[in-house]
Amino acid sequence: MDTTTLIIISLLFVVISFLYSSVGFGGGSSYLAILSLFITDFNTIRTHALLCNIAVVSIGCVVAYLKGFLSLKKAIPYVIFSVPAALLGATFKLSERTFFIILGGALVLSAIALFLQVVRPVKPLTDTKKILIRSVPLGTGLGFLSGIVGIGGGIFLSPVLNLLNWEEAKNIAGIASFFILVNSIGGIAGLAISGSIMVAMPFTLWVVAAVIVGGFAGSLISMKLFNALLIKRLTAVLILIVGIKLLTEHF
Repeated sequence: MDTTTLIIISLLFVVISFLYSSVGFGGGSSYLAILSLFITDFNTIRTHALLCNIAVVSIGCVVAYLKGFLSLKKAIPYVIFSVPAALLGATFKLSERTFFIILGGALVLSAIALFLQVVRPVKPLTDTKKILIRSVPLGTGLGFLSGIVGIGGGIFLSPVLNLLNWEEAKNIAGIASFFILVNSIGGIAGLAISGSIMVAMPFTLWVVAAVIVGGFAGSLISMKLFNALLIKRLTAVLILIVGIKLLTEHF
């Protein structure tokens, strides 16, 4: 990869991580979308999207916890089985065509989910049994999909929790950050187990450093200066375009 392309990708990653971290996401779907425009090896794409996710949401989880937005008690039911599911999904050895079709479909679904988010009065779910019955299957399914395509899954979980109206927006952001972190770690572990992890220096250092800078700034600002819904819908436009492009190219 030439220096100009490397700089362009890094700058895009700074912006993406800044915007995503400001609303509680890692940016995995957009990293995948951007990388798919420049790189054809899907294991390299998955590896770097997951690494960037981990870097961004690690910062986001610490900030959310310190601000009181992240309750581990509420977050853990979603990740009990999502992590092994993400690890299992990441071990799947897919053909290039299959991967890009699944990725394209996942991006389109992500875009739709982001567009569907609305602000409504919250009806917190408090019954422990109901929480487990609903959150464990949801987390497991999203974890498996996340492992296959190489994202943390928060971009799916957050809209679903919003539509189900279970938590305040700031708490959903904290839960989604934790969900992304643990699933991304599970995904990386799965790639390592299957021998599919692909690190390419100095590219890896550039993109990880870029998202750390953007993620740190975005987490500190955390929805104070930006309209979260607007950011999510603008992001939805980007990943919808790339998702459709991938589907039309690989079907």
